[in-house]
Amino acid sequence: MLTNEQTKRGLTDRQVAEENGWLQQTFSRWKLGSLPRPNMYASIAQFLMISDDMMRELVEEAAVSTGNTKLPAMTTARTYGRVSDRKEGKYAFEAFNQGRKRIPEGRYSITIDTKIMEPALPVGTRAWIDPAIWPTAGNEVLVHAKGGHAWLGRLVSVAVRQAEIERNNGTITVRDVEAVHVIVLSERLPAVQN
Repeated sequence: MLTNEQTKRGLTDRQVAEENGWLQQTFSRWKLGSLPRPNMYASIAQFLMISDDMMRELVEEAAVSTGNTKLPAMTTARTYGRVSDRKEGKYAFEAFNQGRKRIPEGRYSITIDTKIMEPALPVGTRAWIDPAIWPTAGNEVLVHAKGGHAWLGRLVSVAVRQAEIERNNGTITVRDVEAVHVIVLSERLPAVQN
């Protein structure tokens, strides 16, 4: 988010740091994934134009989801899947690895092309997913089922071979679940110029 806002404003690291009263090295560390101290939340929230509460939630979520003070290295993750049903928040995953797999094993991303999870995950964002994070109730997740389909939602519960998720249009139960992957980060994608 910091990098996106910096790019949008066309500022250097030094300019951002000076305008906000931060050390340039500190700002650079935040962009690389170090989590800020609580006394910095208000000024970062102001720079990002979000509430202090949202800033605190983002940092807490990052700390819990990674188990440390570094955000996951997501820059090399591939984008998989495509929306197959916007109304249902359903994604289709084509077979890969010579047709042997449909569920990515490492970190990956999806493009949000459905309004099913707005405002948490608006259309035009990329959601970064880390299968290594154990899903808990309240996480935004992608629930993979047999046949290469997955559903986007907020996890309510998971049991043997089924998961219950909620979205803007209510709660659904996904059956024949093969994996539940946690969304750890999302970023706004640049608008496509025609």
